[in-house]
Amino acid sequence: MTDSSRPTSSRITITEASRLFSVSTNTIRRRVKKGHLTPFQRHQPGGRPRYLFDVSDLVRVFGEPTRQDPSERPGRDSDMPRNVPTKESIETKEIFERLNSFHRLEKEYDALKARFEAQSRHLEDLQRLLTPRLEAPRPIGKRAARYLGELARAFKGENP
Repeated sequence: MTDSSRPTSSRITITEASRLFSVSTNTIRRRVKKGHLTPFQRHQPGGRPRYLFDVSDLVRVFGEPTRQDPSERPGRDSDMPRNVPTKESIETKEIFERLNSFHRLEKEYDALKARFEAQSRHLEDLQRLLTPRLEAPRPIGKRAARYLGELARAFKGENP
């Protein structure tokens, strides 16, 4: 540490470490889980235990801190609000909104296309059912044809 007011063997909370070294608290927790960092527990009466980290251990894992003191907060002396969206973030947000809208429309199109195809198949099936079938008459067997011929001649009064 370059700040002489804070000794290098001091211990800080995970939130302070996150701010001081510009890493997320989840990154610190992952490093603890992998065994790269060793936390110290500070028990609070009636509460869950809180982890404290040795600054020298954090420097070993993450390198020199980006800020001198975890109590320093960027923009404290400035009149500029901290959460002002930039033009790029607004444009990026608009692009993502348009992309999401495009994907929604694409899904709707696919659903409508499938529905249209199903209805077209249904109409074709109905047309096949309702259209009279024009088939050639089935051939009559020879015996039936001879019998019918004999009947016709009998009615006319002809002899076989």
